[in-house]
Amino acid sequence: MQFRTIGRSDLKVSPLAFGGNVFGWTVDEALAFRLLDAWLDAGFNFIDTADMYSTWVPGRRRGCWACWAWP
Repeated sequence: MQFRTIGRSDLKVSPLAFGGNVFGWTVDEALAFRLLDAWLDAGFNFIDTADMYSTWVPGRRRGCWACWAWP
């Protein structure tokens, strides 16, 4: 797998990220641990833990693509 550098840092990440914002919401701890173990065992290392996606409502604030992150 080819890892990619994030910006100008020395961080090397897998080309795909695992979206983990469902942990604790629709996925319990035991399943979350199994999913994360499988993700790492497959060679990936990039996990997105942001908890802002569920607050986005399309069209809520027109003209501001980032407004959903800072309501």
